[in-house]
Amino acid sequence: MVGCWAIWEHRNKVIFDNISVEPELVVKRARDVINVGVGDSEGEVRGTTGAGRSKGGDREEGGWKVARSGYVKINVDAGTKEGEGVTTGVVCRDSNVDVMWGVSTGREQQWEVPVAEACAVLDGLEEAVHRGIQNVEVESDCLQVIEALKDRKTGRSGFALLIEDILDCSTKFQSVIWSHVSRNNNCVAHALAHCFPRISGKVVWDDGLPSSANSAVRFDKLLIE
Repeated sequence: MVGCWAIWEHRNKVIFDNISVEPELVVKRARDVINVGVGDSEGEVRGTTGAGRSKGGDREEGGWKVARSGYVKINVDAGTKEGEGVTTGVVCRDSNVDVMWGVSTGREQQWEVPVAEACAVLDGLEEAVHRGIQNVEVESDCLQVIEALKDRKTGRSGFALLIEDILDCSTKFQSVIWSHVSRNNNCVAHALAHCFPRISGKVVWDDGLPSSANSAVRFDKLLIE
């Protein structure tokens, strides 16, 4: 089953991103997913106390991990393509692994990857605020964004200002946990960020995700921990 998923993932790269893939890489991808052992760190901030407390630690990453009790898990990703702008993808799942909602937002701006990835985080938090959610785990495969959020970095660059916007939004929650995950465990958000045909504006799914994202949801359940 993992092999079939790897073939499907690389097939999408060929069709949608015009990226040629060697068969050996498909096999390697499947083996990496099965034997993945990528370190992952995690940090928590408390929104109602000014996002001032944090905790962190490393863990061995295997399959996709469900949200802890009392939380929902929000996975985010961004897709950029020259001449076509940026698309962000967000999926929210509860502690029973059920998809609560998904969002894709297409923009015409030509942003650098870290800015686009940070925008995806903000899109996810804003949707969660709109739905009245209080405790969230936010996962992204962009380490630069997660480290900036946990370190509460400030500055005058567009990226730093966006990080400040995210941290300001996080104060609207009772608790927010920032986590970096591998691309293997961010498949659903990745699929929503690479919808085809490309999303224009904001699209919200409350009853079922696009077929490519649903395939990723099923794959996560195969490797769930």
